[in-house]
Amino acid sequence: MSRRNYWDILIDDQTMTREDLFLKIRDMYTALMRHLYDNPADIPDFRIHFACDQVPIEQGEKTGYPITTVSRRSSVIETRTIHDVTEVENFENSYVWYRDDVFVIFDFRADGISPFVFITQSFMQEVFQNLVSQGARKMRVAMMNELIISTGIVEFFYEYYSIDINFLQNLSAATYEKSYADSRIIASRTDGRGVRRTKRSGLKIAFTEPIDFSVENLRQIRKLLEMSSPHLALVIAETGKIRGLTDDEAQSNECEIRIMGHLSWAIRFDTDKTISYNSGHYHIFVPHTSDANLRNLLKKLDAGLSEERLNALCSVIQQASSQSHGTILIIGTPDQIESEKERIAGAKSGLAINPIHLDEDLTLVDAITAIDGAVLMDTECVCGCIGAILDGDLVTKGALARGSRYNSARNYIMRRRDFDEHFLAVVMSEDGTVDAINEDKVYRLHMAQD
Repeated sequence: MSRRNYWDILIDDQTMTREDLFLKIRDMYTALMRHLYDNPADIPDFRIHFACDQVPIEQGEKTGYPITTVSRRSSVIETRTIHDVTEVENFENSYVWYRDDVFVIFDFRADGISPFVFITQSFMQEVFQNLVSQGARKMRVAMMNELIISTGIVEFFYEYYSIDINFLQNLSAATYEKSYADSRIIASRTDGRGVRRTKRSGLKIAFTEPIDFSVENLRQIRKLLEMSSPHLALVIAETGKIRGLTDDEAQSNECEIRIMGHLSWAIRFDTDKTISYNSGHYHIFVPHTSDANLRNLLKKLDAGLSEERLNALCSVIQQASSQSHGTILIIGTPDQIESEKERIAGAKSGLAINPIHLDEDLTLVDAITAIDGAVLMDTECVCGCIGAILDGDLVTKGALARGSRYNSARNYIMRRRDFDEHFLAVVMSEDGTVDAINEDKVYRLHMAQD
């Protein structure tokens, strides 16, 4: 009697094939990715390669390893034989799970160092435990997605930068004279053994006695964060101690931590990759698509917008995103914004002002967004109404995890659609997140900080 296939033993369900299991794991991995990416279109076209049989290394080198490959965007299942795992495309940037002479290779299409290695490791541990304890049919890991992601990100930043994410959470939650931090921290990459690989010179402010960046010094470090700002960063040196402050940007072998208020922060690493955290949720930003999304949404409002006008609109939105306590921009064509200004100001639900071209003096953006309420601006960057209260019946499902600005703006956009009025809302929240909302979708934007 021949030995049963490894996966068949784990499945233990005659109505389910190995291919069914592999596709189910793929779908669960896709769901995990959706928790990380604000725009599903940014999820990479990952591939997962499953070793079909339980083959010892010695045998595999001689007879080969039959593997089955599934990918995110294709329903086609490919099967082939390889004699070495390095034959798999992009193997050097992939994660390999190995157990009982069976391997699974996750190619998440990433270059350089990546938290996906650690996230995928945590994911497969949970999948295997579910598979053994509940069987393939009942296997569920969705309720563990946030924990899987959190575990992977904590391990990644500790391994490569000796940064304790849990301590970072405490820092972002700590107050100084009743205020939360708005600060920058730069830390160099380690050699994988906790030894930092670079030193920094030319600090604007240098401490004669460096300070340990650790939970034991939480109060002192929180106080030091008051010296930092979006333009001046604390520097964690090769010793794991804070040496002083610099006005330089992070180098390629450093990460830059931006704390933006209560339980809200972002870390840029490996030059252009960014992970953010906001009130219990991690996100991966893909900046190059965010700018494209914004421009496409503006073009959808007004197809005749020139490149010059698009640049001007993006400049105003960028300036508004730096408002520390958040704001809302309502953008539409000149005719519709003028009509909305008359409606809202006439109902005493907003303050009408003489038209001003915000792109001609960006300092005015700071002034008009300093008060509560939305700002109405047309696609010519002309503003004629500020402090607007967004009215309307509740016509769309709210998001309890988001604030009142986000929910009122989304409801307003959907309500005006019923009157054949089409606007774009750009919501800047106090936690630093920026969302663009139209009638079809919500886009998370990554606005570069000055």
